[in-house]
Amino acid sequence: MLINKKTGNLVAIALLALVPLLLNDPFITHMGIRAATAAIVVMGLTLFIGYTGQISLGHAAFFGLAAYISGILMKSGFPFLGSVAVATIAVGFLGCLVGLLVLRTSGHYLALASIAVGVILQTLVKNSSITGGPSGLTAVPEPSFFGWSLNSDILYYYMVLFCMVVGFIILRRITDSRTGDALRSIANNELAAQSLGIPVFKYKVISFTISTMFAAFAGTLFVHYDGFIDPDRLGLHISIFFFVMAFIGGIGNLYGSIIGAFAITILEEYSQGFGSYNVLVYGALLAVVILFLPKGLSDLPNAIQRWRAR
Repeated sequence: MLINKKTGNLVAIALLALVPLLLNDPFITHMGIRAATAAIVVMGLTLFIGYTGQISLGHAAFFGLAAYISGILMKSGFPFLGSVAVATIAVGFLGCLVGLLVLRTSGHYLALASIAVGVILQTLVKNSSITGGPSGLTAVPEPSFFGWSLNSDILYYYMVLFCMVVGFIILRRITDSRTGDALRSIANNELAAQSLGIPVFKYKVISFTISTMFAAFAGTLFVHYDGFIDPDRLGLHISIFFFVMAFIGGIGNLYGSIIGAFAITILEEYSQGFGSYNVLVYGALLAVVILFLPKGLSDLPNAIQRWRAR
């Protein structure tokens, strides 16, 4: 089983790497960059929601804030890697502080607190002159490494794909460790975990901080690809968008995070043809997943086996 899983991982990575080359379509490459960037956010969100059993509807604020920081730094003359590192660490530190404040609550109180944090950060960004105000930050430079510029979409896609794979490996190591066991015990029953001597609050803060750093890192990749970021990217609807990706792929499943991110990104692009009715497409997909795949698209092979058995 282990060998099959490893083989499956390698096949999946090979497919993601080869599809843009084989199709040679700029639109496909564009969607791949969008999906892989979103997958980085959703993987971090899955650690907090799926493995720790908490709720956050404010991760878009950390995503957008890091994009602003990295974009402003690079426009000021900072190198790409330095801008990404500073933005990711700074937003991760902010996420830790926010976690210390809001993670003493749980359930719908935590969800409301995370929404409030997102609204506060979005308001601050919208009313700041350094961020460009409501118009957003424009003309963000494209990334470069030691004088070598990533001015090609296909090169940028492979960079983002590499970052996604590395992020998956890091989170996999965490979830397979004693920390992952502690997070799962918290998700199952906080009181029981506390009675066993597990520092519940500490692990919740750690999980939240890691998840915000993943969102922040993805935000830096996003802004240097688009060259633009506006306050709407910090909004609640973007946070819900990430949450839907995690849910569609499978809550508590890192593979599901990637599947959900790619599925929703592709659906979003092709549902534009429905105009204002594209919301119905999302609703229909959610209804199908809830009814037939409560564990998400990642559980589809097992669901097929169960249906055959019936």
